Amino acid sequence: MNKRKLKILRVVQSTYPEVIGGVGIHVHEMSRRQSEMGHDVTILTTDNGDRSLPRTEHRDGYTLVRHKEVARPIDNSIYPGVIKSLYDMENNFDIIHAHSHLYFSTNLSALISNFTNSNLVITNHGFYSQTASTGIQKFYNKTLGKATLNSADRIFCYTPRAKKILREHNIRSPIEIISNGINCEVFTPKDDQDDTQQILFVGRLKNGKRPDALIRGFGEIADEYPNYQLKIVGNGPMLPDLKTLCNEINIKEKVTFTGELSYEEMPDVYRQSDLLVLPTKTEAAIPRVVMEAWACKTPAIMPNIQEIDAEIFKKGGILCDGTPSGICDSVGQMIEDDQLRSTLGDTGRQVVREKYSWAETVEKTSETYYEVVNE
Repeated sequence: MNKRKLKILRVVQSTYPEVIGGVGIHVHEMSRRQSEMGHDVTILTTDNGDRSLPRTEHRDGYTLVRHKEVARPIDNSIYPGVIKSLYDMENNFDIIHAHSHLYFSTNLSALISNFTNSNLVITNHGFYSQTASTGIQKFYNKTLGKATLNSADRIFCYTPRAKKILREHNIRSPIEIISNGINCEVFTPKDDQDDTQQILFVGRLKNGKRPDALIRGFGEIADEYPNYQLKIVGNGPMLPDLKTLCNEINIKEKVTFTGELSYEEMPDVYRQSDLLVLPTKTEAAIPRVVMEAWACKTPAIMPNIQEIDAEIFKKGGILCDGTPSGICDSVGQMIEDDQLRSTLGDTGRQVVREKYSWAETVEKTSETYYEVVNE
């Protein structure tokens, strides 16, 4: 017997294409694909300060309801209008799916679910903030963050290591490990030989992503490999300082800042690159941009951060210590060894095809909804 279609209320700070980033793309793809399955999906989100956006919009099979952003401390959008929407709408939906315990809107979703006994699931997109100070993070995760996660009927995380971190921080809610999804029909390898010699960074230009460490590391080997260029894809508060840094270490002519690029433009960017370098401080698991690069057979370099699955990552990349010198050494190793790059690229795509299917991600997520609704 066919299961009834669900009414899903998704709550998130931002979604693609208004904001380009891993969480936003995840939310968009999940919502679009669940709508194709016949589910009724509504997203409560913010206008991120852009008052030109419509309050309500129907697109890609789902409905968007935007609220006015009134402040953005530590890159966290505050939009009080979501409170009334959650109260007014929760009775009309089978389940509330909030994204990241670090967001104001997820805190509110947890609070309201406690009062109304709504079915709540939360996706853990990373236990640690890339923006807040260490002291603030520790206090938050022991208090409001912990209370938010323990209000969930289910928590989704990407890897066993991420689950272990949650348990170590006394998160008691049931946890399901469901991998992120990548579209391997969109992110594909290049068909012919490309002579472009390019190192790539993709991400928000903020302290947590540490693009400055890559620029300094690249500066150490720029003269040794004069044909190599560095492409920085993304935008953010560090952009002026990063351009100044390039001038100071005399690599201005070798570094291109593209700003944000669309999801549709990214496959070609990965194909044109010899390797991706992401010196980030924290991630939920293997970052989406790494998996997108792997799908295009582009290997990657990252620090061995706490939440990453190192054994999986080493199939398609090299782990380093995250310092400029460590990045320099790893980049040099990749540049010097064509066979290593080729082998890591081939294996990376194989890993993505086998482990990170969107169809499986959406199916497992939806099945968990039914378990929660029927409990």
